[in-house]
Amino acid sequence: MDSKEIVQKGYDLFAKGDMEGFMNMLHDDFVFVYPGDKHPFSGTHNKEGWQQQLMKVPELWSNFQVTVESMISEGDKVFINTKATADGMDTIFGHYMEVKDDKLLKFIAYDDTLSMFNAMKK
Repeated sequence: MDSKEIVQKGYDLFAKGDMEGFMNMLHDDFVFVYPGDKHPFSGTHNKEGWQQQLMKVPELWSNFQVTVESMISEGDKVFINTKATADGMDTIFGHYMEVKDDKLLKFIAYDDTLSMFNAMKK
């Protein structure tokens, strides 16, 4: 599989709720970066830390979904334009990923944090 196919497989597993399969797609040296300091996901997280962040999703948003709209890749680097929805949210996210050894190595999220904040369960 090329890098785009690997990234797409990760999104497909996440969309199906197959978190075990999704976590198996992550490289042992995986790094997740969420800019800022006030969002619940903010910071730099390793594989286990990212899993802890994902477990917050149902607590924070109802019916959260991310759907790939398009991808651009150059070698092992992929930029993904996604549609993100939840109750009270309909927006776009930009995600940057790097692939190594057929696994997801790095994920930087460029999400619409204001829309996410406004849609959070209070």
